[in-house]
Amino acid sequence: MGAMRALRSLSLRSVSLGRVQDIRPSTCVCLRKFSGLADEGGGLPSSMTGTVKPGETADIATVIRNWWAFPAVGFGSCLELPVHQFEVLGTETKSLGSVVVPNSIFGLPIRKDLIFKAYWYHRRKLAGYQDTMQLYKWEWPGANRKVRSQKKSGKGRMGRRKAPGRFEGVHCHALRPRDWGNTKLNSRVLWRAVRCMLSVKFVQNSIKVVDSFNLQSHKTKHLVQHLRRLLGHRCHSALLVHEGNFDVNDNCRWASAHIPAIRRENVEGLSVYNLLKYHEVVITEAALAKLLKEIFLFPRKRGWIQRYATPDRTRAPVPEKVPGWNRAWVEKKERIRNSEFRAREFFQESLKWKWSSDLKGPLKVPRTDALSGFRVKDFLLAPEAPAWEKLESLYGDEEPLEELEDEEFEELTGNLDALRERGEAKSNILDRPEVAQKGLHQLAQLAQTRKS
Repeated sequence: MGAMRALRSLSLRSVSLGRVQDIRPSTCVCLRKFSGLADEGGGLPSSMTGTVKPGETADIATVIRNWWAFPAVGFGSCLELPVHQFEVLGTETKSLGSVVVPNSIFGLPIRKDLIFKAYWYHRRKLAGYQDTMQLYKWEWPGANRKVRSQKKSGKGRMGRRKAPGRFEGVHCHALRPRDWGNTKLNSRVLWRAVRCMLSVKFVQNSIKVVDSFNLQSHKTKHLVQHLRRLLGHRCHSALLVHEGNFDVNDNCRWASAHIPAIRRENVEGLSVYNLLKYHEVVITEAALAKLLKEIFLFPRKRGWIQRYATPDRTRAPVPEKVPGWNRAWVEKKERIRNSEFRAREFFQESLKWKWSSDLKGPLKVPRTDALSGFRVKDFLLAPEAPAWEKLESLYGDEEPLEELEDEEFEELTGNLDALRERGEAKSNILDRPEVAQKGLHQLAQLAQTRKS
């Protein structure tokens, strides 16, 4: 990416020096900056290892799934276009290197919605003004009566005299003068659509960069021979883009004038409609440099870039800070930092309050309301007595309980011990193993013997 930025800055700086005729050598040098490294055998720099050539794409599934945001060539790719020699008289072709183009023009996501808007914008502009004027039946003079009676004429049935299709010049859906070109589209959309179409042509391997269109012969067959060698025999149409007069001569103009599938255009005539209409785009190096310059400088010409209220329209320098401008703030922060329990106390204090959502009243209210769960009850001076106190007089025994004497207590404990021993004796008459092994008759006899 750094090499691409350097290439862009070099190309723009060389183009902006003067007229186009004066910058032809420098443009070719700056565009072929990296091609010379490749021809020397040293390869591309390490920062340009991700070189992408026309026709190479990233993961197709990812591109289709995220077509509006993911470029077809991927992110951070170095886009390279080989330079071909257009007119080859012999059998051997000479390699002219390659051209590195920026990702901001040839590596954008393919926005089909922008291309759709731009296409119909150009179609309506080409339609222009329609001056056809047709009339409805009520606009023609004369009566619209029935031609003859429905019956008793011995002829076929006929309707109204000025019915559509019967009266010459009457139409059901009459055409009226209409300005098809009276449509508006944001210039920013057109600017982005052109860049999207150039990205599409790069992915489709439909862009061929040549040295120039200066031919030595004006014969059409020679131009067709060069195009077939460059584009192949399956190409149906081509768009030849040149910069001006020095990269195309009259021989090329005469040779291409009689080929319907070929259209010559300069850089200013390049549009989304032409890029969609023609399958292949053959552009010269000078035209490519001018195209990059026009696309890069178009926002500045339209006034889209940021403006500054300075005499030279540049960014104002950042003013130097006045010594001691934040002294009070620093002292306050130091006091808070030096206090030992300041943060903890502040946090505990902030937990007691909250911001009120009421439109009236205080902004901060206590977070916990002591009377939030308070409910008003029936408070009586003489509360009612419980229900059990009402029935206490019926079931209560006013006489105190008599205390047992020692002899009676001992007799009671003796009876309880005897009952406990008797229960233990009953439980020990039969053992569980005997119950599981013997029958009921045997168990009954065994129980009687043990009791006796």
